[in-house]
Amino acid sequence: MKIECSNCEMYRSEHCDDCLVTAVLHPPAGTVEIDDELEASLGALQHAGLIPILRFRPRTTPEEPFDATDLEAI
Repeated sequence: MKIECSNCEMYRSEHCDDCLVTAVLHPPAGTVEIDDELEASLGALQHAGLIPILRFRPRTTPEEPFDATDLEAI
């Protein structure tokens, strides 16, 4: 999994402070990659309450507003 903090919905919010990436890497300047082998270990540490969970949520692009002129093409 590749994570770019600036592409996260939680970036620079109160949730960002309690995210695995921020807690462990103080947030990184670039992309972070968490491989499959590491994911199981991180999950065990999170379940035990030793590290925060990954709060990464990809930023969604807002839908374009409805434009009545689009109906003219129909």
